[in-house]
Amino acid sequence: MLKLKDECGEWLDTQQEITEKLVADYTVCFSTSYGSNRRLQDTNLESQVTTSKNMSLLQVPNREEVKQALFSIDSTKTPGPDGYGVGFFRKYWNIIQNGFQACITEFFINGKLLRQINHTFIALIPKIDDPNQTHHFRPISLCSTIYKTIAKIIINRLRPLLDCLVSPVQSVFIPGRSIHDNILLTSEIMHKFRKVTGKIAWVALKLDMEKAYDRLEWDFIKNCLRQYGFHSRFIKLIMECITTVSYSLLVNGESVGMIKPTRGIRQGDPLSPYIFILCMEVMNSMLSTTAQNPKSGVGIKICPSAERIPWLLFADDCLLF
Repeated sequence: MLKLKDECGEWLDTQQEITEKLVADYTVCFSTSYGSNRRLQDTNLESQVTTSKNMSLLQVPNREEVKQALFSIDSTKTPGPDGYGVGFFRKYWNIIQNGFQACITEFFINGKLLRQINHTFIALIPKIDDPNQTHHFRPISLCSTIYKTIAKIIINRLRPLLDCLVSPVQSVFIPGRSIHDNILLTSEIMHKFRKVTGKIAWVALKLDMEKAYDRLEWDFIKNCLRQYGFHSRFIKLIMECITTVSYSLLVNGESVGMIKPTRGIRQGDPLSPYIFILCMEVMNSMLSTTAQNPKSGVGIKICPSAERIPWLLFADDCLLF
């Protein structure tokens, strides 16, 4: 990165100027806009996580579960700040397995995660050919292997519950669903649009959620998990993963800055997509309620006997009807 443009259109071309600009911008991006005493409205999410399901989520992982989670991570992924990638832990598993498992189980027993383990590098990936402003870069998090293993264990336990927690309009990250399902459904809806006659017209809006992960408020995440019926201990584990993070930026091969966020989830964190789609159910609940009123203008029916479809989700991309 040779130069960067500030808000006034002035060029910054020294390493120090570029670094200071990036750190300042991402500090603002990851800082909450609300006070600590904010009161949240009811999310209208149904409590569906039973006691037995909560108990399975809270079990201390055995060695086989830890190994399975570790070995399921792509070994070609870039390592985090500690410099030890997944390949290292795989190769020397017979030597380090006792200490590695003790580290993982300590988190599930005490619910505490060392901030050093959760410290994260942010690699800035250009979105366009000639990036010259901060928003031209996509911040991808490089997490430590220990944290990724913890996240994988949580995900593997959470995935079987998602089908009943997440509505059918969301097509990705849910076992048994495919993004192609919503693509085909979108094609059918567009075909219906072309066949519509008369005075009534239909509109499809593609919504682009800018910085969707970065702006997700922590108190909102916690409130959503509570509304779903997750056990307070499990919520504490999730929030420990989210709130103990700190960032350093990788600028021209150098680690710079120390950012302590107060909102947002990480792009590159295995847990983030699942947290995001669970929180998106709040918006889905609001739209579905609105669509039940035929005069609202929200939602479309494929056929007279079908339910009204208010929108379709492709992770953080959505199509509103």
